Amino acid sequence: MNHYLYAIVDRLPARWRPPTAGILGASIVPRRFETMIVLTSTLEIAPAPGPRSLALHHDIVATVVDAPAVVPLPYGTVVPGPQLGDWIAMRRSLIEASLAAVRGCVEVAVKLLRLDDALTRPRPLRADGAPSEPTVDRDLRGLAEMLADRAGVPRWQYRPSGGAGTLAASVAFLVPRPELAAFLARIAPVASHAVGVAVVPTGPSAPASFAPDLSRAPGGRTSLESWRAEQRRVG
Repeated sequence: MNHYLYAIVDRLPARWRPPTAGILGASIVPRRFETMIVLTSTLEIAPAPGPRSLALHHDIVATVVDAPAVVPLPYGTVVPGPQLGDWIAMRRSLIEASLAAVRGCVEVAVKLLRLDDALTRPRPLRADGAPSEPTVDRDLRGLAEMLADRAGVPRWQYRPSGGAGTLAASVAFLVPRPELAAFLARIAPVASHAVGVAVVPTGPSAPASFAPDLSRAPGGRTSLESWRAEQRRVG
């Protein structure tokens, strides 16, 4: 049997109770490893990701969003039963650093949805007669930077949805819990004055955008340093 992993926390929320069922109806068991707790289910194999299973995984992670520090794991993170202790030990430094980095914080995602017909309008021609590059990507990125300037939090990530000329994007912010209301108030003027773009905050949720992908991390000093370097970059 294998361990299916949902999230790692330093401490369970005071009122936490195990959800009734996890992936494939399996029980959800918190397993302690010294300074951390791993939420797991025991499965033969994880099912292929689908809307229901992805939503269920997300819902189970959401039950620990009030933990002091939580590192969500991506869907389908499976470790053979006897190897879970070694799996944790190989990644301990990275896990502890990521828990410390998000302690006391939640993620707020702000969705940016282009509402006008910018992609269907003919593009101006360059001097050589070729169409100019689409400006939608730059417009959404510029709006994301305006939100970040007003947000008052140092860590954020911008993600376009799709390829060039995308009509949508999202901006993830790592927000200290006590500042959540103030954060929303600070970005509200930018959202309300955005022209042709719907600005939709969602969350708060567990800080998945700011967690390392432990399902693939080999552990060790190199992984820790590369993750820290990634976290130093914003936007």
